[in-house]
Amino acid sequence: MASVLVVDDDPNARLLVTTLLAHAGHSAIAAADGAQGFEMAIACRPDLVMIDLAMPAMSGPEFIRSLRADERTRGTRVALYTATEVDAALRDFMAIYDIAGALPKPADPRRLLAEIEALLK
Repeated sequence: MASVLVVDDDPNARLLVTTLLAHAGHSAIAAADGAQGFEMAIACRPDLVMIDLAMPAMSGPEFIRSLRADERTRGTRVALYTATEVDAALRDFMAIYDIAGALPKPADPRRLLAEIEALLK
């Protein structure tokens, strides 16, 4: 199964996603902010990073730029897990930084897991 790093400052969001992933047989790693998430991405080399955009300390976009700039994590698959509306500007950002998808927050747990599974293929 896959390893997924969930980076979100909301403990309830982290708990929901990590619980769903564990139930589906995946290895779930959680980080409370972008800085911690970046360290974990380097150390753990996850198959997928799910990241919120709006976080203190290191925002989602800052995290993604750092991830893409580092040779060790440049190719890591990334998906947004955010309440931010996906508009043209966000779609452009996703294209520039090779973001695999955007998962809505909040989401129905079954739908969320199905979308994560699709991103892992």
